[in-house]
This record gives sequence, structure tokens and C-alpha cells, in this order.
Amino acid sequence: ILERIAVRKGQKIEVIPVDKVICIQAEGDYVMIYCDKGKFLKEQTMKSLEGSLPQDKFVRIHRSSIINIDYIAQIELYNKQSQMLNLKDGMQVKMSMSGYKSLKDKLGL
Repeated sequence: ILERIAVRKGQKIEVIPVDKVICIQAEGDYVMIYCDKGKFLKEQTMKSLEGSLPQDKFVRIHRSSIINIDYIAQIELYNKQSQMLNLKDGMQVKMSMSGYKSLKDKLGL
């Protein structure tokens, strides 16, 4: 289980504590990691990253999105069959039906 994620930013390497990660989104063969310091592109797949994140804090809500449940502000109905997740930083992320079920299980709803 990861405690921190190292990402390149130009010539530097940033180290992001996992508990500061707000959301992770797929970008082809890369992932975009959103945190309080900004956003960082990392060469890794969603599947490999998902398996090494703390399962009590992170949930995959869509095939292209993993979120940290500590940063959820609210869940709202988006369409008949989908929900929108509003995060504390103002970001909005669409959820799939299976992602919504996983999130409900994780939150005990």
C-alpha cells in the first residue's frame, strides 16, 4: 500500500502524500493526479495504481476516475442513470452506476 506518490515535474520530482490526493483520472496510458499542490501527470495505469492505494480511503467511481472519500462534498443526480460527485475543491466527477454502488458500500449508505 502506497503512502506517497512520486511524480516528475520538469527536472524535479514531487512527492505527494497519498492522503493529500483528491482525485485520480485516466489520461491514456498515464494518470492525472489532483492534489492540494495542483495536478501531476504520471506514467502509470489506473489498474496498477488502484491496487496500491489504501482501500479504506479510495474508491473507483468510474473506469476513468478514482476519488479520495475524504474530499467528497456532495453527491447529486446528474441524469436518470448517473450521479455527479462534487469534491471539496470544486471539482466535479461523473460516476458510473457500478461506481455509485461501490461508493455507497464504502460510505455505508
